[in-house]
Amino acid sequence: MNIALYSIVIFCWGTSWLAITFQLGEVAPQVSIAWRFLIASLILFGWCIIRGINLSFPWRSHLNWIVLGIFLFSVNYICIYFGSFYLASGLVALIFSTLTLFTVFNGFIFFKYPIRWPILIGGVVGIAGLSVIFSNEIRATVWSLESGVVKGFIWVLLGTFFASIGTLLSGKMQAKKMPLVQSNAFSMLYGSLLLVAYTGIGDIKFGFDVSYSYVVSLISLALFASVLGFGSYLKLVGNIGADKASYVFIFTPVIALLLSTLFEDYQWSQVGLVGVMLIIVGNVLVLFAKTKTVARN
Repeated sequence: MNIALYSIVIFCWGTSWLAITFQLGEVAPQVSIAWRFLIASLILFGWCIIRGINLSFPWRSHLNWIVLGIFLFSVNYICIYFGSFYLASGLVALIFSTLTLFTVFNGFIFFKYPIRWPILIGGVVGIAGLSVIFSNEIRATVWSLESGVVKGFIWVLLGTFFASIGTLLSGKMQAKKMPLVQSNAFSMLYGSLLLVAYTGIGDIKFGFDVSYSYVVSLISLALFASVLGFGSYLKLVGNIGADKASYVFIFTPVIALLLSTLFEDYQWSQVGLVGVMLIIVGNVLVLFAKTKTVARN
């Protein structure tokens, strides 16, 4: 079950990098994200209505979902998109891969979860592997205040921090028996509404692109990356722990690069293959870490 969930997440999020390229154009990125999670939430609500699943909950549950929407479906994306203005996509993926480390330490600091050392070590090995793969981009980057790279680094790191908190909060909610499907539906709805409010305050044009490529990629991101991807990922968080599940963020860029090899003529080097091997070693360390402490989530 967990291996299947892990595979689904890696596939859905690994392929989403390619779909996102079709979202870049006339519509502001923040607006595209708002559309994505609004559509995803409507799909989940529709599923609940068709299946007769309960959608009536006390106001305290909605407060929890608003907070989850802030950390996992809105503010973290805003930060990462700000950072993307200054950084190459490979560096963004590399920085965001530190979510595994953030989840380990934030779980320890804010939620009193014990540090599982195999996961911490596996995360470090995996990040080292990504660093090797994107070593050319790292070397080509001018690390100075004038270039904006430091600013971009801080933005993406902040977004990663928020995402790790959201991941931990979801695990905590599942431990309290809050239903995952409804939780995702409401959290995505609140996150998308927050993004809509943000675009209004920020004087960002709230538009839509009716082109075939934009609409198809948007529906793909809503259905596969959001409904199926986040649903599987957060279920995995509840099953094996937020720290262990978060390793998927190290592995998904490799899938994205494999797709880039097929569709964008990306060329692998021997150094890149060494990086992939390190990621696989880190993945083995993480997946074979003991899961007896997962109940704490």
